[in-house]
Amino acid sequence: MLTSIILDMIANISILSTASYIFIKLIPKKKKITLNTKEQVLMIGIAGLTSFLLMLFSIALPNKALLDLRHIILILMIYYFGNKFALPVVILMSALRFLLGVNPASIQTAIMYILFALFLPIICKKVIKKVNNKYSVLLILNAICVSLIALNLQLLYQNLVSNSLIYIGLLILSSFVIIMVTAFIEDLLTSRNLYLEVQEHARMDFLTGLYNMREFNEKWKNIQLDKKINTTALMMIDIDHFKWINDNYGHSNGNFVLRQVATILKVKALDSELVYRVGGEEFCLILSDLPFSDQQKAAEKVRMSIANTSFLLENGDSIQVTASIGLAASTRNKDMKKLFRLADRCLYLAKDQGRNKVICKKLENE
Repeated sequence: MLTSIILDMIANISILSTASYIFIKLIPKKKKITLNTKEQVLMIGIAGLTSFLLMLFSIALPNKALLDLRHIILILMIYYFGNKFALPVVILMSALRFLLGVNPASIQTAIMYILFALFLPIICKKVIKKVNNKYSVLLILNAICVSLIALNLQLLYQNLVSNSLIYIGLLILSSFVIIMVTAFIEDLLTSRNLYLEVQEHARMDFLTGLYNMREFNEKWKNIQLDKKINTTALMMIDIDHFKWINDNYGHSNGNFVLRQVATILKVKALDSELVYRVGGEEFCLILSDLPFSDQQKAAEKVRMSIANTSFLLENGDSIQVTASIGLAASTRNKDMKKLFRLADRCLYLAKDQGRNKVICKKLENE
């Protein structure tokens, strides 16, 4: 009997660990953990399947009651993925439990888990506000669940001594499991976050904090394939006489100016994530779904903002800087390579005509 219980608990631990690994791997590799409808349904389905597997390796008690660790799945889902998962997961858990038999024990347990779904999210929020340590929060939630499970058993069996022993054993075991599984999840999340940081650094220009040429190339591929985007424009910006700034004030001041220009571009851009540093002193903005006149106005605003700004130097002095801008717009043909070449040619014309100018052309007119 004891051997069977130990093996069932080992199976429960293995199932929970495997499910945790699958959950983390299914999370989209983005900074913020957000799930679309399809991913949410998949998560709920896996949670239900995990609970069913836990039931298959549960400890069979009299009156066809089952004792397992499925409440841990519910706690983890609420803590890591939010309150909206509680009720769907519990409904699926209960439906799967009825597959193993509809009886007073299963009905009573289903009611208990519905109470979990209704009140655990509220309790979780309140506990998080008062307790900073995630392990403490999860242990408190676990203690509440185990207490209700013990109360449920007391209603079934009316044996205080046996139920007290079950309560103590389940509390100790589930507390150990929840600490172990949480540590496993946190390790997976740490690895995920490190991966995202490395990926983000690979996309970023270390000096200005803007996205780099590599990310720019990826973005324009996506724009070219996106049928929802009808009109596109590329704004190429080049700081005038930047070599002179480096030669007269030093490269550190040149870098300081680049960072200030990058800040202006992020502020003036309609979408700060569509600003890129594509060369030494060259930047690019992507404009989508704007009339050609608005694209021209946006380019002129950027030029004026740079020209009207006093750029600080490291010693506290300031200098005036101007920029030349080439704008290439496409209203029908989203050939991003041709658009880039046209924007580059417009930029060259702006410099050739005296700098601190905006030259705009439509791709279709070329």
